[in-house]
Amino acid sequence: MRKYSVYLAFVLNLAIVFGFWWVRSGSLLLSGEAVATLLSLGRISGLLLVFFVLLQVLLIGRTGWIERLFGFDKLARVHRLSGYSLSAFLVLHPLLTVWSYALESEVSYWNKFLSLFNFGEDIQGAVIAFMLFAIVIVSSITIARRKLKYESWYFVHLLVYVAILTSFGHQLSLGGDFRGQTTFSAYWMALYLFVFTNLLFFRLLRPIYSFWRYRFRVLKIVPETSDTYSIYLSGRNLEKFNFRSGQFALFRFLAKGHFLQEHPFSFSDVSGKELLRITVKNLGDYTKDLVAVTPGTLVMVDGPHGIFTPKRATGNKILVIAGGVGITPIRSLIGAFSAENKDVVLLYGNKTQADIVFGQELDKFISTNKLKLHNVLSGDPAWQGEKGFIDEEKIRRLVPDVSARDVYLCGPDPMMKAVLGALQKLGVSRNKIYFEEFAL
Repeated sequence: MRKYSVYLAFVLNLAIVFGFWWVRSGSLLLSGEAVATLLSLGRISGLLLVFFVLLQVLLIGRTGWIERLFGFDKLARVHRLSGYSLSAFLVLHPLLTVWSYALESEVSYWNKFLSLFNFGEDIQGAVIAFMLFAIVIVSSITIARRKLKYESWYFVHLLVYVAILTSFGHQLSLGGDFRGQTTFSAYWMALYLFVFTNLLFFRLLRPIYSFWRYRFRVLKIVPETSDTYSIYLSGRNLEKFNFRSGQFALFRFLAKGHFLQEHPFSFSDVSGKELLRITVKNLGDYTKDLVAVTPGTLVMVDGPHGIFTPKRATGNKILVIAGGVGITPIRSLIGAFSAENKDVVLLYGNKTQADIVFGQELDKFISTNKLKLHNVLSGDPAWQGEKGFIDEEKIRRLVPDVSARDVYLCGPDPMMKAVLGALQKLGVSRNKIYFEEFAL
């Protein structure tokens, strides 16, 4: 029911925005005159533009009470999708509004647009905000398509806050729907206050408080395979740092060359109270340098995040499927499920035997009859076990009761898409398949 409360709040706020707009601009829309109609539509486009900008800030601001309901990855997807609505309103608001003014003054669109600069700083701030938003949108698309570094996306998105600041005065001083509407103006400012209070708390104050309270630092780095290593973190009061199996956090290592980088890693072990462990695969990007971080390096930890946790399981039978370093959250989940004496089967895909991470730890679960493991290798001719990829045939054969199990899945995107399709063909309910994508 809490999710529906969020949906209801969204719809109600959207209705309030439309309601206040209708009080001031509804008659313009119904007048039948082109000038009035364009002005009315331009106004609602501007209001919706700001509304969705604030929604974007709330969704991607690591807002804890929302993230716990929907999951970090789903909020990121909604953030991307709502960006399309924002882009449309960004174009429509100045286009329709200036067009209306141009028709009324009987001048060209561009002449009217240039004359608006005479209205002072507020309109100039709005133009600057428009250009900044356009830069953010175009840059975000480019960064996503070319798969550039997260830091590029992050620093470009800082321009959003500058754009919000420069456009704020324009809204209340020149917005026709706010004139004489003290209630609407107060509501609008309350929206801003609510969104930025959440942003300040969850994005800035909470990580700083966590760093001060726990003083996370690198204890040691232990190789797991030739290209995968675990980073152990120590600190103080770690027994009070609450997180669940399957969750992740964003880690910022306060060392030269890493200070400006913040990246998500899953907790790969939750059994201890004095140490935290994350496990990283060298993918040739920033991950290749983390292995050289020296013990004693301080670490800022933003989290925990994610709903890829044991409590989502509805039954006693569990199937966990991992590909490569996707075993990281799966490993912590196996520990939690074994403690609850659940029936756990693991399908673990890798290229060769040398790529298997946590082999000895998994063997311990097998030896105590708390785990059934099927390694599936795609590029090891000497392997005598399951070969190829985890597909529909292997799942049906190795886990004949798959449709009766809750399924946790983590691995590379192509592998996850293929396995999701196979699971659905095998009759596994979509509501019993759990996964999270950690790409930011």
